[in-house]
Amino acid sequence: MTRFPAVISALNKEVTRLTGQKPVETIKEKTVPSKPSTPYLRPVGVNEKKLPSGVSVRYLYQPGELEGGRQRATDPIWSLKVYEIEKIMIKPNTPVIYYLFDGPKRGFVREELLVMSLPIHSYRQQFNYETRSNAQRLSY
Repeated sequence: MTRFPAVISALNKEVTRLTGQKPVETIKEKTVPSKPSTPYLRPVGVNEKKLPSGVSVRYLYQPGELEGGRQRATDPIWSLKVYEIEKIMIKPNTPVIYYLFDGPKRGFVREELLVMSLPIHSYRQQFNYETRSNAQRLSY
């Protein structure tokens, strides 16, 4: 225990890989820019391929997000309801964050979204359920 303060002092004076600065210097700053801990294997930020606003998507459930807390093998992994992308946040060197209209308030990255082939309103226009009778709906 007698060497503990000397070891901590020595570690605080070494440059860390995550920030590229010494912890003694970074403690004094209000914000510290950091490098990603793992390199991205795809384009990120401004160079990333973006989904347009208004696209219909389902999102990936977080563990325990569904009722019950524990996830079973038969539980769905994608949201049952379809949402539209409301807002897109783009920052340099970070993944694009998507926010959903009437969905959870958290943001999603591209890998957490499942793009649906047709938007919600396209299904209604295509099949026109409001004006067809039951017989017409079944005989398309």
